[in-house]
Amino acid sequence: MNTKGSVTVLFLCFLTLFPDLTDCSTCQKNILEGDNLTFKLTDRPLKDDDRFTIKKDNKAVVRKKNNKQEGLGIVKNDSLELQHVNLSNSGTYGVEVFDVNGTNLKSYSEIICVYAKVPKPRVNITCQDEKVDFRCDVEVDKDQRSAISYSWHKNGKEFKKNVFNFSINAGEDKSVYTCTAQNPVHKSTSDPVEAACFKHAVFGIDTKWHKVRIIAGAGGFVLLFVLIIVVVTVACCACRLKEEQQRVTDEEALRTNNLHSVTQ
Repeated sequence: MNTKGSVTVLFLCFLTLFPDLTDCSTCQKNILEGDNLTFKLTDRPLKDDDRFTIKKDNKAVVRKKNNKQEGLGIVKNDSLELQHVNLSNSGTYGVEVFDVNGTNLKSYSEIICVYAKVPKPRVNITCQDEKVDFRCDVEVDKDQRSAISYSWHKNGKEFKKNVFNFSINAGEDKSVYTCTAQNPVHKSTSDPVEAACFKHAVFGIDTKWHKVRIIAGAGGFVLLFVLIIVVVTVACCACRLKEEQQRVTDEEALRTNNLHSVTQ
């Protein structure tokens, strides 16, 4: 009796009866969505009359097939290849291979995890008081998020690992930061972002003071404009007052002349 083979078969049966005991944290093979998944069938060239069965989560996906029968996957030498796998192909697989006499040639289980490509992350910066908060945002499905890990680079050198966000003091920091999001089979890096919330240089001038100068200049212009309006208004009022006084004087002189003419 093949004791080793019997123990392997019993272990395989245990896993297939309790598939929830395994998850992608114990993946034995990680596959990128769209790639091919290969199962090794024998340690020798596969014979025409060898039979094999492959189960996924205790459900048969390939039944008692030999290398000449049509069915799921392509037999290549001593292996079966499933092409262009997708996320639904993740699971616990059991492989059993027998020769023409029913002797077990190979039995094993394998936990397969299929992952999607990681989209390009985006660095979001929030400025508050004298601190800059960094956050690495990446749009992935909820069931894929737990497999994502993060790393940060500062001026091209690794800065932090396994953190989604962090904060720094703003100060004079003009460093460039990028974040990388990755799963076990794929990674993607954000565009570089400068940590500059409070002080930015424009033509070598600190924009903090540059803005102050602009505001001061604008305020001075407004003040000058108001002053001109006041001066013009006062001048106009003075002219009107002088004209009114002259009119009154002329009217009094005219009345005086008329009185002299009557008395004569």
